[in-house]
Amino acid sequence: MTRKHSISHCAGTGVKAIPFLLVVLLLAASTQVVATSEQSSMWHDARVGVNGGVIGALAMPLTNETTGGEIILDYSEITQVVEVYTATWCLNCVTTEQALDEAIGDSDVMRIHYHRHRSEPEDPFGNNATEHRWESTYGDASTAVAGLSRVAPSTVFDGERMHLGTSPSSSSLANDYSTSLIADQSSFSGSARLSVSSYDPEMRLMLFSWNITEHTVPDVQGSTAISLTPWLLFVEDSASFPEGSNGVGDYLHVLHDAVELDGTEGTGSALVPTAWDGDDVSVLLLIDWTSPTTECCSSNWPLPGPGLTAALLCFLGALLPSRRER
Repeated sequence: MTRKHSISHCAGTGVKAIPFLLVVLLLAASTQVVATSEQSSMWHDARVGVNGGVIGALAMPLTNETTGGEIILDYSEITQVVEVYTATWCLNCVTTEQALDEAIGDSDVMRIHYHRHRSEPEDPFGNNATEHRWESTYGDASTAVAGLSRVAPSTVFDGERMHLGTSPSSSSLANDYSTSLIADQSSFSGSARLSVSSYDPEMRLMLFSWNITEHTVPDVQGSTAISLTPWLLFVEDSASFPEGSNGVGDYLHVLHDAVELDGTEGTGSALVPTAWDGDDVSVLLLIDWTSPTTECCSSNWPLPGPGLTAALLCFLGALLPSRRER
């Protein structure tokens, strides 16, 4: 009898504990939702009507000594990308780039600086191709927030999180950027390869090939392919322009050209832009991703879903004792 009573008592205690455990679960989940909301208020979605971003980029120096080379990396190893829209006359850009320097520190991050070109009276670094890359990718989001498709300064992390201007949303601009740097939770399986079979420094002609692995995510029908778009970019480490009216003088990570590649693998040739000065141009293989549904990243949602939350609440209500019980 004593044993039976003990088992019954434990079972009753377990049932009574279920509502408490559910409350703890819901409170913990709501706390995560609030934290996620507070973080996301620091930035704007960088793409309007598109669920996507940048997986990362591979980089290979193209010096006067380069004849060829190959880079192969898993997506888990690929370098994180921060894209910046700037101009040599933009004083506010100096502020944002100093904050970005502080946020990045010694982290392995690839920076790409787009310089204003169209209707530009001063800045010599941009061109129509770099403007196209920025506006076709981030122009709609920029227009929705600022009324213009290209605004200096703008900073985009992982092709997803856009910061405009110099006003911080938290304690400082550097803190905003630091939060954006670690906010990416996307996980991709696969690898990327960039191969330069030959490079003629005098003719500036490069023969190359690329291959990027398609990525799939599970859905109710089995799996859905994530669409990947490779871009070939040419970036100069440092370019001197003393005439820049914002006083920077040496402008870093200058994007000289951007070419959208056709398909996930192929071969091609490209004319490498001449360095503004020095011998410090690199070729980058940048990989954009987009999802055909808005549910590709539901695994990042802190709860299994609103429907399950409602079900838990209903279950919790059913377990609560009725007032008619004696």
